[in-house]
Amino acid sequence: MSDKHENSGRIRDAARTRAALLDAAQEIFLRDGYAAAATEEIVVQAGVTRGALYHHFANKRELFRGVIERIQLEAEATLGAHKSEATKWEGLSRTVMAALDSVYDPATGRLLLIEAPAVLGWTEVRETHRNSTIGRIERTLTAIARENGESQQASPVLAHLLLAAIEEAMLYLAHSDDAVRDRPEVEAQLMRILDVVRRPASVPGVA
Repeated sequence: MSDKHENSGRIRDAARTRAALLDAAQEIFLRDGYAAAATEEIVVQAGVTRGALYHHFANKRELFRGVIERIQLEAEATLGAHKSEATKWEGLSRTVMAALDSVYDPATGRLLLIEAPAVLGWTEVRETHRNSTIGRIERTLTAIARENGESQQASPVLAHLLLAAIEEAMLYLAHSDDAVRDRPEVEAQLMRILDVVRRPASVPGVA
């Protein structure tokens, strides 16, 4: 077998090992919470050695971070599915509703929104995806402005504030004792904020 094929095999094996660790870790973190989750059980469930764990992740915290990063990437892929809507406004609205829907997924609701800020800190949780997300929101807001017949570039400040509103809405639902009950109110208030983006000229003091 050539060196190239050997290297390709090693890369595939490493990717499978990493995926198995993340799969097992996510299941056990969800079941037991970060503090109670045991790396010994994660290794056994993943079917790998302890050495393999520490080859890919320095410690339990880094393993948890890997799980969170994967959840974020999966969430971004889901939210990006509405790019083909008839208008950019419809796409943004559906994306925001999908973000609220994601709170009902245990991986997002418990691990990303509750456990991760406590373990990693909210700044670290956001840093892996925030720049790309804000860039996407800026481009969407600029496109919405053009659909409205305006030519100016979207404000980066507005993109930051809009993302913060969406994140806070998700956090509110994640920490609610009845997210289903509170969802209509959270959605209605968030859509009021979004409507300012859609029709800024109708809001006093907004140029």
